[in-house]
Amino acid sequence: MPTTMHSRNTLTFFVNGKKVEEPNVDPEMTLLTFLREKLRLCGTKLGCGEGGCGSCTVMASRYRRGRDHVKHYSIVACLTPLAAVHGLAVTTVEGIGSTQTRLHAVQERIARAHGSQCGFCTPGIVMSMYTLLRNHPKPSMDQLDEYFTGNLCRCTGYRPILEGFRGLTTDASAGGGCGRKDCCKLRAQGCWEEGETSNGDVSDVNQVNDISHVLYDPENFRPYDPSQELIFPPELKTPNEWESQYLAFKGPRVSYVRLVSLEQLLDLKAQEPEARIVAGNTELGIDVKFKNKNYPVLIDPAIIPEVTAISVTETGVTFGSSVTLSDIEETLREQVNTHPEYRTRVFAAILEMLRWFGGKQIRNVATLGGNIMTSSPISDLNPLLAAAEARLTVTSKEKGEREVVMDQNFFTGYRQNLIRPEEVLVTIHIPYTQQVSPYVSSLPSRRRDDDIAIVNAGMRVAFRPDSIAVERLRLAFGGMAPTTVMALSTMKELEGRCWDSALMEAGTSLLLQDLPLSASAPGGMVEYRRALTISLFFKFYLSVRGRLSEQFPSLVHPLTKAEQTATQVHRYIPPQGTQLFQSVPPGQHSLDPIGRPITHASAFKHATGEAVYVDDMPRFENELQAAPVLSTRAHAKILSIDEKEALGIEGVEGFFCWKDLPEERNKVGPIAADEELFASKKVVCVGQLIGLVVAKDRATAQRAARVVRIQYEDIKPCIITIQDAIKEQSWWTPLTITKGDVEAGFRSSEHVLEGEMHVGGQEHFYLETHAHLAVPKGEDGGMEVYSATQNAAGTQRHVAAVLGVPLNLVTCRVKRLGGAFGGKETRNIMLSVPISVAAAALKRPVRISLDRDEDMQMTGGRHPFLGRWKIGFTKEGIFKAIKMDLYSNGGCSLDLSGAVMGYALLNHDNVYRCENRHITGYPCKTNLPSNTAFRAFGSPQAIIVTEYMVSRVAEFLNMDPDEVRLKNMYVSGDVTHYKQTLERCTVRRCWDEVVSQADYHMRKEMVQQFNSSNKYTKRGIAALPLKFGLGFIELFLNQAGALVMVYTDGSVLLSHGGTEMGQGLHTKMIQVASRVLKIPVTRIYIDETSTDKVPNTTSTAASLSSDLYGMAVLNACTTIMQRLEPYIASNPKGEWDDWVTAAYFDRVSLSATGFYKTPGISGYNLETNEGRPFNYFCFGAAVTEVEVDCLTGDHSVLRTDIVMDVGDSLNPAVDIGQVEGAFMQGLGLYTLEELRYSPEGVLLTRGPGTYKIPGFQNIPREFNVSLLRGAPNPRAVFSSKATGEPPLLLATSVFYAIKQAVASARADQGFSPVFRLDSPATAERIRMACQDSLTQKIEPAVLNNEKPWSVTV
Repeated sequence: MPTTMHSRNTLTFFVNGKKVEEPNVDPEMTLLTFLREKLRLCGTKLGCGEGGCGSCTVMASRYRRGRDHVKHYSIVACLTPLAAVHGLAVTTVEGIGSTQTRLHAVQERIARAHGSQCGFCTPGIVMSMYTLLRNHPKPSMDQLDEYFTGNLCRCTGYRPILEGFRGLTTDASAGGGCGRKDCCKLRAQGCWEEGETSNGDVSDVNQVNDISHVLYDPENFRPYDPSQELIFPPELKTPNEWESQYLAFKGPRVSYVRLVSLEQLLDLKAQEPEARIVAGNTELGIDVKFKNKNYPVLIDPAIIPEVTAISVTETGVTFGSSVTLSDIEETLREQVNTHPEYRTRVFAAILEMLRWFGGKQIRNVATLGGNIMTSSPISDLNPLLAAAEARLTVTSKEKGEREVVMDQNFFTGYRQNLIRPEEVLVTIHIPYTQQVSPYVSSLPSRRRDDDIAIVNAGMRVAFRPDSIAVERLRLAFGGMAPTTVMALSTMKELEGRCWDSALMEAGTSLLLQDLPLSASAPGGMVEYRRALTISLFFKFYLSVRGRLSEQFPSLVHPLTKAEQTATQVHRYIPPQGTQLFQSVPPGQHSLDPIGRPITHASAFKHATGEAVYVDDMPRFENELQAAPVLSTRAHAKILSIDEKEALGIEGVEGFFCWKDLPEERNKVGPIAADEELFASKKVVCVGQLIGLVVAKDRATAQRAARVVRIQYEDIKPCIITIQDAIKEQSWWTPLTITKGDVEAGFRSSEHVLEGEMHVGGQEHFYLETHAHLAVPKGEDGGMEVYSATQNAAGTQRHVAAVLGVPLNLVTCRVKRLGGAFGGKETRNIMLSVPISVAAAALKRPVRISLDRDEDMQMTGGRHPFLGRWKIGFTKEGIFKAIKMDLYSNGGCSLDLSGAVMGYALLNHDNVYRCENRHITGYPCKTNLPSNTAFRAFGSPQAIIVTEYMVSRVAEFLNMDPDEVRLKNMYVSGDVTHYKQTLERCTVRRCWDEVVSQADYHMRKEMVQQFNSSNKYTKRGIAALPLKFGLGFIELFLNQAGALVMVYTDGSVLLSHGGTEMGQGLHTKMIQVASRVLKIPVTRIYIDETSTDKVPNTTSTAASLSSDLYGMAVLNACTTIMQRLEPYIASNPKGEWDDWVTAAYFDRVSLSATGFYKTPGISGYNLETNEGRPFNYFCFGAAVTEVEVDCLTGDHSVLRTDIVMDVGDSLNPAVDIGQVEGAFMQGLGLYTLEELRYSPEGVLLTRGPGTYKIPGFQNIPREFNVSLLRGAPNPRAVFSSKATGEPPLLLATSVFYAIKQAVASARADQGFSPVFRLDSPATAERIRMACQDSLTQKIEPAVLNNEKPWSVTV
């Protein structure tokens, strides 16, 4: 390798202002690993490992010597090689503020504005905002949106984050409401009705309460002062030192060099042609981590002048190949702002594309050269560069320099191009456009921000002088072949033609011939991708025609208004909204927190990175780390397991499999022990646990797990889809509920309809993956398990059973969870139990923290459903009989599939009465990973099917769907199909309020007017009601315990059996205790949930934890207060501390347990349809308006209004946060999130790169949430109601608004507005449902003895 007098092998950089010098770093180590493992800065989180979620965001600062300026970049530490930060200053969330010193303005705002729930994503969001402020002390909301494109949050729904930070922007005065405390929206009043007080409610329930919209007071925020920021280390400004240092690091498998000259680079490439140049590591890092590739020599070109320079010439702009995309953005934006529009059309197109290219953190490090050299067939940039005929300068030591044009010959095969291995791409020249060269780019994707396009295009046309005849046409596409491809025949055939409708018609037909796709093409969506190519060409045609009509008005007709909308690009509109809730009664004590929007108890620790999650816990001295060995077959015999190579890797301490347990202890399961802990004789799904490798560190364990060899023999049948299961009759015991005489109901019906709908599954995508730590107690075979679980007692039971010890020797502790949503209720036992086996055998602590792809493969998700229905009804729209069969894909073990189906059957009716029902559920057994609990537990799938049925009745009768809903809507006193009488049914109130608040009827007319004048863009608006039952069907689960301990200094330690996973449970429990004990919330602390404090706990699930544990806490605190009564009576002017001290010296116990079991319920027997399954019901209603691009299938949610009955809210901020977060998760379920499996049962969507949860851009542009006032609930603590799950179902309003928009598009084109639309309503489904003359050109994708790329499971 080349040498230099300035060479060194010590890495030097700064972290939070402190100098770090690290000799001989391992090139394979990431910055994230170093921060967490070496420096113990654990605020930076690992969320995905592929740079797609933003949890690991930190700020990197570099001194730009030429400009004498410090530039700050947000980067993802999970991909950044540690070796790449030489000479940089890195700032983590711990470096900007803490609860022990002072909070930074960013940290304070996100916490006080209720923008943090589980808190796992919070440090990354904080650092993105902090970086923005360091670069732009007073940014715009547009800039804020740009910096957040790389951050995801699964809990909050994003709105409170944006609102909290809005005050730091130039748009501080905009946003939710008018901000006045005498706002006109607050003039309505509500009152508390008389109610029972056994639930601990206050006595003054008749007080009239005002409406409030103030969740926090921004006037109390500390102002942002840029002058107080950490200074850039002066040492890093030393002239020439950092730019001239040649670095060389050699690890066990990889060497890393940072070169200082192009000459050195050419020398090394001549010696090592396969050496890879790494800049942002955004592609190579993915290859190494997920494709198990190894690159022995890595070259960092960051300080080589030729590849990092930018120069503007007369013909265009030349970028060095290692110039980052963010720097390209900055340069091109300057060009667009300073040159005539026609000259910079290519630049404008690239800028538009870069808005959606990855996240800001990726663009800050990814390079133009890296994008070209990767040669991905779905590259967003390459089609644009090819259409622009960008010129590349490449050079090698032996053959010197040459110029290459990006044309049809540049890409030679999948991820291959003309540039030879020994050559180096030095520069890319992007030319200016000429006045006669309109240019358009487009990239439809699953999610608007931070996503890769499904199909992307770069199109450019030049015309003959003073003519509309085509002189030259360039059409480049990505996503349509193994390479970026040019539509050569189309380009040739259209040259010389006039730019008119005949050209457009010919062009679309020619494109389909030019760009064929096999029915089994990788990526699937074959018909949609083909439709996109011609739809994008049609948009291009309109855009060019619009320009020509201005230049040649006598030759070209101007675009109609409808055609103009088809050419418009999406523009970011900062969201706004109002949150309304009931104020506390006038007489309530100022220290009584019930009903007040108290900040989440851990919010400030979330914002500073101080909140500790399982994988943040300090390492034990002799701790080991584990990695799973997973099945790669869906249904096969295990012929052999060969772990010899893995055990031979240095640092590997052991391998565990079924041989390490007696057969009877290798069975687990929450209801039926039908699942092997370690697969023994056969595997029943891809992703099943076969073994566990335990090693000195995580990287070693993962590397060893990859080389464990498993031999299989496939077993038939392999059941993947619900249709497969129906064919094989593969299901657990079907469940049925019958009311009345269904057949008689059909006979008496005037009309009968039948239908079918498929509802896709959903990945939990909690930001914290499964993480667990097992620590042997050292005696009697005991085990301490620190687990990210919703079910501490269940984890304790399974660990004890498998280890063969009694429960009292196993303690499970839960500090907090970084999200769960049901995914950590039962599936955690497949990890916490195996590491306990390893820890017991090795007598050493063992920790496991899954990578995102492992988590998604192993742990299952929401059940896909197939609903088949039949309904009888009168000509007036009254329901007479309903028959429904629901099939769910349960996966390979029972887990909770039976219970999920049970809840689906109970809640499927939503708000609609019908005297005759017969509902059957089939939990199907398939060869997929076991699906499990997920927020709302089967109800979202069942209810959207029911709403489809209701809408079909309305369509058949040509009646407004709202009229049908209202005619059949439940009222108090009605009896459900499971014989439970509805009490205090507020659904009609919710409906009336949301219809009024949303101006629904007026906006329906406006939507119709919009649709009548727009052909290619359509709107839809839908109102949907909700009823949701709350209660565990199994009676024994409806119990809870708590422990309250009062110390002699008056402080209180509170423990209860529920776990905190972002839903604010601990916060509410502190509020309950505060009211009963009459002390400030600051004196009450919850440390953790532990089975040695509160035993035999019920899983934190079903939205019931506040109800159950709130009453248990209330009872425990009431006991304490009863014991203190004599001392209060004897010293009425005393204070809490005085009474506690007096009781202590009088030998009175200051600790108390509380227990609660839900009264008035009897459990429910599905077989006999007897019992009372629910304690009470939640009600709500929503109105949503959407806009759909009929040519691409893209959609935007314009506005959502929600009215939700939460009783008397314990904490309006928490409850509104739950409403918004649940709604957004439902929006993902019904529109964006699509799990794709291969026909062999392999999950193809295993991370944020391929599986898209909603992002900041997906929230409604206007998002209004109102908590129903004057609706106390006597059946829960302080008259409250649950909020965690029910609001998710209101996202059905998004789905049916989309369907309404599509129906309008179909009607315009002469197609039936009655059609089937399965869920999720993805861009693919929307576009293909918007049938038109373009889609009619697409031939059906027919498989000829081929397997499809993916199947609907």
